Amino acid sequence: MQVNLKQNNMLWGLLLIALGGFFLLQATGILGALSDLFWTLAFGVAGLVFLYVCFTDLETRWWAAIPGFTLMGLAATVFYSSFAPPFLSDMSGAIFLGSIGAGFLIVFLTNPRRWWALIPAGALLSIAGVVLMESLPFPLLNPASVLFIGLGVTFGLLGLLSTYLQTNLRWAYIPAAVLLVLGLVVTTPFAGSMAFIWPLALIAVGAYLVLRRSQAGQGKMPAAGSSQAGQTPESPAQRKAEAESTVDPVPEIEQNLR
Repeated sequence: MQVNLKQNNMLWGLLLIALGGFFLLQATGILGALSDLFWTLAFGVAGLVFLYVCFTDLETRWWAAIPGFTLMGLAATVFYSSFAPPFLSDMSGAIFLGSIGAGFLIVFLTNPRRWWALIPAGALLSIAGVVLMESLPFPLLNPASVLFIGLGVTFGLLGLLSTYLQTNLRWAYIPAAVLLVLGLVVTTPFAGSMAFIWPLALIAVGAYLVLRRSQAGQGKMPAAGSSQAGQTPESPAQRKAEAESTVDPVPEIEQNLR
């Protein structure tokens, strides 16, 4: 037991010496590109370990997908910033954000009942698309349009899950519609009309809520001629019987006394 403890101490001591020497060489700049290669491999191996933990038990270890993809994205970021061609090195930010979003997306795909993971996944992937558009020499779309459309599609997918999950997620259609309209307007020459679209959209939503409330109130009102408290209307024979039963008994008593 004592021999094993001494061996463990020696291994940990050698490991700490090696790490200290590596950081010292990195600080002096002697390693150069080897330092970036080391961190790429270190982050990549750590990410693979988390992904192995995740995919060996998706039911209980789904959380490991988030750090796993994050570390893989960090490894790709370090590699791209040092070894990729100049026109690709600017995409490192998009790769890192997209990798984090991919982790949340895997959490959702492994079990759609974890629908909450779709929101950060869509948001991070949308921001990654914005960074990608800005890094391209000839952007295909307006970066703001990419952000709004990506978020709109995210909320739209969330609303479509209502039937499958048997959960009321239809509220997501409202932000989805607003964000998609914004994304389509921004990418068109009518971007200056936003000052008019916002007030009109607010008026339309408010009118829809008011009309829906008034229709619901009318549906709860009792129909004309119906009785209260859910009772059925009385027939003429029933009303005549009730009238005869409520006749004043005093005249009949006086007649019997005579």
